[in-house]
Amino acid sequence: MSQQRPKPSVAVTGASTGIGYAIARAFAGAGYPIAVVDLDGATAQDVATTLTDEFGVAAMGIFADVADSDSSRRAHEKIEATLGSPGVLINNAGIMQQKKGWIEELPEENFDRMLDVHVRGALVWSKLVLPAMRADGFGRIINMSSVNAVLAVPHRLAYVTAKKAILGFTEGLALDCARAGITVNAILPGYILTDTLAQRAQQGLLNKDDYNERTPVGRWGEPEEIARVAVFLADPASSFITGAKFVIDGGLTIRGDAGEDIEASPYA
Repeated sequence: MSQQRPKPSVAVTGASTGIGYAIARAFAGAGYPIAVVDLDGATAQDVATTLTDEFGVAAMGIFADVADSDSSRRAHEKIEATLGSPGVLINNAGIMQQKKGWIEELPEENFDRMLDVHVRGALVWSKLVLPAMRADGFGRIINMSSVNAVLAVPHRLAYVTAKKAILGFTEGLALDCARAGITVNAILPGYILTDTLAQRAQQGLLNKDDYNERTPVGRWGEPEEIARVAVFLADPASSFITGAKFVIDGGLTIRGDAGEDIEASPYA
């Protein structure tokens, strides 16, 4: 019987809060060593300490601006020295649209920053981890896109563009890595009730019930539901899945009606 591969270290960018935090917790709960990478280094370290205390895994929190090559390289060197170069990379770091409005009102620097964080960040971190993955003959890269990559929303041009670009990046990189034992996939979350969005709902900045109604299953998703898919894709047994898009949206993107009451009988 072949010896089971030891669990590789996992780097999750943007992991101090929200979906990234849930993903880091899910991997820690499954016994993976974890590197919590975030622009907020202090909170990242707090999260890492919590994961070690709760799950007994090796964990470290580290600052990095994912779009900055030097900052990211320094972070990767520290991870490599402590946990080994990550065999699983979750490119989760992202930002929300900084200014909503028509394209004429969109500051170009905001557009650039959106692409820098989402797309350049995925590129920078993939370049850092791939040499060790190729040498090992194993790797998993999971990129966080959004249902807004396939179901665009008005006045969020920069965000929609960045999340769509992640899909092209995922497919191109998947082809380049396919014979090296490395898979590259994308997750497209729908409306997920993170702490940030819950606060916005409490402040009256969004109507939680409206989003419930738009989603066919009638509720928001939980961050943990995204995290479980990430852990599945990282498993060695998921080696035949690459270049794929996993839409986790409660049926949002398959709903074609104009907002009818789907609970009502069509014969009433």
